[in-house]
Amino acid sequence: MRTVQQYGVAIHKITYWHDVLRTWIGATDPTNPKQARQFIFRIDPRDLSVIWFYAPDLLMYFPIPYRDSSHPVISIWELREIQRQLKREQKQNIDENMIFAAYSRMRELEQQAKGKTKVIRRAEQRRQLDQRTRTALPTPKDDFQAAMLPETQNHEFDDIQPFDDLDDLS
Repeated sequence: MRTVQQYGVAIHKITYWHDVLRTWIGATDPTNPKQARQFIFRIDPRDLSVIWFYAPDLLMYFPIPYRDSSHPVISIWELREIQRQLKREQKQNIDENMIFAAYSRMRELEQQAKGKTKVIRRAEQRRQLDQRTRTALPTPKDDFQAAMLPETQNHEFDDIQPFDDLDDLS
């Protein structure tokens, strides 16, 4: 339950606005004209970029977006984590701008961690592959002279003569 103000509606320190709300700005309670009228607003916890306003005269819900449409979509769980982080940083008077700035920093850190994780995982895979390759290769002999064939030994292809002319093939 929230009242509709000139700037729109604030839920979880995030402001929402749509022209549908214009007729309800400063509305008073029908049972008590000295009190501001409160209206039903619903949220989807997976997507806080839109709230749902129940219009009592039309008996239907209307989607109400962020007042600042440049803000990214966040969930209630991300918002709670951001608020915890801002409290740890001992921030005072948390507002919408601080929330979305902290959200941007959180996403940046996630991307950096994701990149680092990928780099670290690939480096570890390379090390494992290098280790397996090193153990599979035969070790070179210390005495290279012993590994060479003696000059006096006949090789099976030594008596083959190279072709001087291609006509000899036919």
